[in-house]
Amino acid sequence: MRVVQPRREGNVVIVGGYGQVGQAVARALAPTLPGRVVVAGRSQSRAESFATSLGHGARGLRFDADAEDAGPLLADTAAVVMCVDPRRTGFAERCLQAGVDYVDVTAKQESLDALERFDALARAAGGTAVLGVGVAPGLTNLLGAWAASRMEAVERLDLFLLMGAADVHGVAALEWTLDNLAVDFDVYREGRLQRVHGFRERADVRFPGEARARGAWRFNFPDQRTLARTLSLPTVSTWLGFEPPWLTSLVALAVRLGAARWLRAPRLRGALLGLAGRVHSGSDVCAVLARAEGMLPGGRRGVCEASLHGRQEAVLTGEVAAEVVRELLAGNRPGGVLHLERFTEPEKLLRRIEARSPGTRLWPPSSPR
Repeated sequence: MRVVQPRREGNVVIVGGYGQVGQAVARALAPTLPGRVVVAGRSQSRAESFATSLGHGARGLRFDADAEDAGPLLADTAAVVMCVDPRRTGFAERCLQAGVDYVDVTAKQESLDALERFDALARAAGGTAVLGVGVAPGLTNLLGAWAASRMEAVERLDLFLLMGAADVHGVAALEWTLDNLAVDFDVYREGRLQRVHGFRERADVRFPGEARARGAWRFNFPDQRTLARTLSLPTVSTWLGFEPPWLTSLVALAVRLGAARWLRAPRLRGALLGLAGRVHSGSDVCAVLARAEGMLPGGRRGVCEASLHGRQEAVLTGEVAAEVVRELLAGNRPGGVLHLERFTEPEKLLRRIEARSPGTRLWPPSSPR
């Protein structure tokens, strides 16, 4: 339920604000919040340098969420956007205790689980935390909830993410992807948790505008477990593919050959991360599609799909986070810890992202077929 509280004044602090995602959040917010955006990070010089280049009265601040006293920072802060993964959750707890809204872009399941435990604390203090604010989780949650809402009963929800080889990612995001290429993880099948293995099962998907279907493979995004709980769906799976398609096939082959264990070797891992940071050829596409299957209104079986097509995962993540911050500042502060699909109306947020992001196109839920 949407709860409108008086507009909260104060700064918006972006922790990790000079990283790939943090920069995107800051660029989206600074023009409309002059003098209120604070770029925070462990390096004072990098924070100040980016804030200066950003303009609009943005300021740089040295801040380590794992080590420093948050009291002085939170005194004049309305919202915090967390664009890094702290080792501990103490800073998030202090934000919510102080009634400061907290927006988190993490894709780590253990971090999401830890933050969910602050729900009662946040409600008591009047703070709101919004989790899974990005692409996957994030856009996948919104599109999945939107598609599911057009069905009488959903038996299965599949979420697909397509990433271009030319996209630019931060080191932490690349490391997380490598760490999850070939891990065992849980998904919900027919209402029960079942163990599966990353990049061992394939599903086909045809994104809007494409002439033929392409392959995508199981991947350990937390959205598939979140949506099974928040939407009460029996079977939810998330699938990852790359552009060009041969890269998807190459990664799947490498996983089958056991190459994932090689990536634990520090030298090889470092070399691969360095190469990924320097070589950016091809497409920087970032596309998401949600496919809901089940019973349609009227009692017949069918499928409903919704999709969003854009460029650069970090930029899209920044736009999602910025829209959530705008909504919080405008008064939608229900209190507690909420995943994105429970915080806002999916259609309205998705349409705002399409309108604000050049080159982004939204395909609303198709007529169920």
